[in-house]
Amino acid sequence: METLCNNVKDVALIFEGGGLRNSYSSALVNVLLENKIYFDAVYGLSAGASNAINYLSRDEERSRLTFTEYADDMPFRKSQRFLLENDILASPSIKHRYPSESKAPFDFETFKANPAQLTFEGINRSTGETVYWTQKDFTTEEKLTERLKATLSYPIVAPPMKLEGDEKGRYYDGGPGEGGGIMLPRARQDGFSKFFVVCTQHKGFRKRVGHRRLFETFFWRWPQMREAVSTWAQRYNEQLDTLLELEKTGEAYVFYAHDQSAIRREVNMTKLKNNFEIGCRQARSEVEQWVKFLGL
Repeated sequence: METLCNNVKDVALIFEGGGLRNSYSSALVNVLLENKIYFDAVYGLSAGASNAINYLSRDEERSRLTFTEYADDMPFRKSQRFLLENDILASPSIKHRYPSESKAPFDFETFKANPAQLTFEGINRSTGETVYWTQKDFTTEEKLTERLKATLSYPIVAPPMKLEGDEKGRYYDGGPGEGGGIMLPRARQDGFSKFFVVCTQHKGFRKRVGHRRLFETFFWRWPQMREAVSTWAQRYNEQLDTLLELEKTGEAYVFYAHDQSAIRREVNMTKLKNNFEIGCRQARSEVEQWVKFLGL
């Protein structure tokens, strides 16, 4: 295998989550790879983590299949629970119930050979503490899969993930964690001052702030987790406001989904495929701006 090198060293690439809305932002993965734009530090949570591993394994075809063509084989797509139970998004190998049915195997060797720093985010159900997983946690494909499943485990919709060797922890999607779903705080803690952020909503989008009674009721036994979900929207909006300021100072480039048509649990396959194509067109129209921002 040839030695992999990365050409963007001082800018953090951050993928937002958003379930099957990532059919739009997965197109950006392909356009980055088409143009040989290789970041040395990548952050992702929830479905954004799936984009991150496809990007680091430099697999354009798998990136496209993850959120579009491959989902045609799913008999039901009513919730993320189905996606997790059938390993559609959560398994690097994108396996169905039987390994022989896998259409897009994950290239773990290329992923492992990539020298880039990768960070996932989750949240501990018992303590409400934000947790991060990095290269030291991804030494095997099985360990990577476990942590990918954890960051895909959307609260209530999917069960929390138990990691091998961790008897007490149960982990959910990092969305309710630090940053409210955008891993800007962690990238800053890691020393970065410039950021390329991939959002799955349009510019100006904000979550409705208020009580999330279903979450608060569901987590009545775990007060710290209940507090995290109750402030989720507010913290997410604060990060979006911060990104606006960073854009003004030239410290951030934010890719917004101008024409997003999918929802988190999208079931219309035609819409997912169209969403990917629209995302490709937007991404390709912005490449010159990316190159300028990144100094390439």
